Amino acid sequence: SLATRRVLGVEALLRWRNDQGRFVPPDQFIPLAENSGMIISMGEWVMRTACLGLRQFQREGIEELRMAVNVSVSQFRHPQFLASVDAVLSESGIDPKLLELEITESVAMLEYEFMLGMINQLKSRGVMVAIDDFGTGFSSLSYLERLNVDRLKIDRSFISQMTQASSSQRIVETILQLGHSLDLSIIAEGVETEEQASALHAIGCAEAQGYLFAKPLEVHDLLAYIKATNT
Repeated sequence: SLATRRVLGVEALLRWRNDQGRFVPPDQFIPLAENSGMIISMGEWVMRTACLGLRQFQREGIEELRMAVNVSVSQFRHPQFLASVDAVLSESGIDPKLLELEITESVAMLEYEFMLGMINQLKSRGVMVAIDDFGTGFSSLSYLERLNVDRLKIDRSFISQMTQASSSQRIVETILQLGHSLDLSIIAEGVETEEQASALHAIGCAEAQGYLFAKPLEVHDLLAYIKATNT
C-alpha cells in the first residue's frame, strides 16, 4: 500500500540455482520449460508451493495476504489446468480470493473467446485474475472491458521513466483512469525509488511492488519481513 506501506500481497517468483550455486536467470530457463512442455508440471508445482506457503503465513497470524502466481499460455491451454487449480485450492485450504493468477496482456488477447471462458471459470471459483505488464500489448478496450479481470499491473518500463519523461507519466495516469473507470484495481510494477512511489501516490495509484519495498525473499525471510513491516 502506497498510503500505509503495509504489505497487501506477494508474488511468487521461480529461481533456479545450478550446481555451482549461481542462479540461472528466468529468461533463460522459462523458454526452455515452455518449449519442452515442462512448464505444465513446473507451473503446477509453483502454484501449489505458493499456496501452501500462504497457508503457512496464515498459521503465523498473517491473514488476508494475496498470493500472485504467473500462468503461461501453455498452462491455460492444458486440459487439466482447471483441475490442477481445484486440487491446489483443496490441498492448501486457502480462500480462493487470496490466489491471484497473472497473465500477460499479450496472452490475454490470444484466442480471446477461449481466454474469456477460462477467466470466467476461474472467477466462478473465486480466484482473482490480473493482467501483467499492462500497457505494452495494445489491448482492445472493448476486449478488456469484457475480460472480467480484477487487476491491471502497469508495466515497469513506464514506472522507470515516469519521473524523467512526462509522456510516461501521462501513460500511467491514463492507465489509472482506465482501470478506475472499469472498477479494476491497479498495481505499479518495478518501483525502485521514493520519488517514483511519491509520484504514483500523488496521481492516485494505491498499490505498488518493486525493489524499493523488498527484493525477492525466500519464505522464512519473507515471513520475518511481513511481520516487521505490518506491525
